[in-house]
Amino acid sequence: MKGASEVSRWVMHWDEVAVFDINSASLGVDDFSLMTAAGEALAHEVEKSSGGGRVLFLCGPGNNGGDGFVAACSRSLSDIPTSILASHESSKTETSSHAREMAAKESKVHVWPDCPKGDWTLIIDCLLGSGGAGLGAELRPPIRDVSAWAKSTGLPILSCDIPTGLGGPDALKPIRTVTFHSPKMGMSESGCGEIVVSDLPWPTEVRNCGVGDASRYPPVESDARKGDRGRLLVVGGGPYHGAPILSGMAAARSGCDLVHVAMPAQASNRSKWPASLIPEELPDREFLTPESIGALSDFIDSGRAPDAMVIGPGIGREEESMEAVRSIISLSVRKSIPLVIDADAISALPVGKWPDGLVGVATPHSGEAGRWLSEASPLEALADCTKEESAIVITGHEDEIFGPGGRYCNATGGHPRMAVSGTGDLLAGAIGGLLAQGMAPWPAARLACAVLREAGSKAAQEKGPGLLADDVPVHIAHTLSEWVGAR
Repeated sequence: MKGASEVSRWVMHWDEVAVFDINSASLGVDDFSLMTAAGEALAHEVEKSSGGGRVLFLCGPGNNGGDGFVAACSRSLSDIPTSILASHESSKTETSSHAREMAAKESKVHVWPDCPKGDWTLIIDCLLGSGGAGLGAELRPPIRDVSAWAKSTGLPILSCDIPTGLGGPDALKPIRTVTFHSPKMGMSESGCGEIVVSDLPWPTEVRNCGVGDASRYPPVESDARKGDRGRLLVVGGGPYHGAPILSGMAAARSGCDLVHVAMPAQASNRSKWPASLIPEELPDREFLTPESIGALSDFIDSGRAPDAMVIGPGIGREEESMEAVRSIISLSVRKSIPLVIDADAISALPVGKWPDGLVGVATPHSGEAGRWLSEASPLEALADCTKEESAIVITGHEDEIFGPGGRYCNATGGHPRMAVSGTGDLLAGAIGGLLAQGMAPWPAARLACAVLREAGSKAAQEKGPGLLADDVPVHIAHTLSEWVGAR
């Protein structure tokens, strides 16, 4: 397997912006230093675009407006007449409020509908950023009114981060958009004009998975019913009966409502079944064979169809088992069911490539990855995949996570005792549980890796050198509770 070099940026999902912001804060990066960097980058583009004429900043109530306030009083624009029109009487974050106070010392901040007078040559759109009304959503007053007024002027517009109302009926249409760190999904097709990407002073660790990934965990609805949080099917066992149970418990502790575990009869009979897992009978006795594919297909076609599957924990390497795994992968593709491929099931993957049409995650250790990928790198194997629909996690002292479009990050931390047998099964189950709850493979892999390492650290503090994989699942729930509650 070729070594994969780290890439500096990828086309980000909009929700990844919040992930990076929270990770940044957890690393001690000052929010205002980031806003200052963003505002200065914006000011630099305003200087180039204005032709020396008057410019008007439209500043919303959030951090996007804060970027505008910083830019409006930047030294880069000291020779350019600037005016500021705020959409709201006050800003809603501490950081943007501080930027507003700074701008007010340099220039009067007008508040809609008190428009300043002037013969502007350029309007700077800092009304809503990626954390605003939501892509494609209709704007609400007063943002809608300010946006409509800006369009009515016929003046060229330069947008900060994203155009206000992007993808919706009220969207502004800029000549240029200054976005930060990386381009975002859909920007090139959504009327952003020329896209200028500006780096922010984030440490490289911000891209690694961490507490910020919990911002993408699906919220629990107040009227939730059994099954709303997903149904997972774990297929494994044969030589080993504990591995599928560990995967199932990790999935259940990740918040998945219904976790079914299917094993050959002898493995199932050896197992001590937790009450929270649902056993499923397979025709096979000693190890998985194609004889079980019909039963699994019937289960999928029943009223209990899973929202995601895990294949591989404890399965062994019998050739008939590999044949069955290949059939399950094909079944997953045909039925559009996300799939986690773990442990010995990795051996059934096509050499050097990702299975055509598969949505899911593979979790090999370095040896398994080398045998599977051969001369290809993980990013080459995923070259034909799109968006966030696949991921490869190469597990080890530091997990390496690869995704489509050059996505790459690490999972670090944890505790050395997590090298104990069974932690790979926990990771596969945690990813499967998150997939079943509706997360896409890339964010599910990131969150599961981060949570499992933190859960392992908590369990090690409690159990010490005697830590077992069985001790970890409850701490998955504790970690998610802390991280989701803190977002």
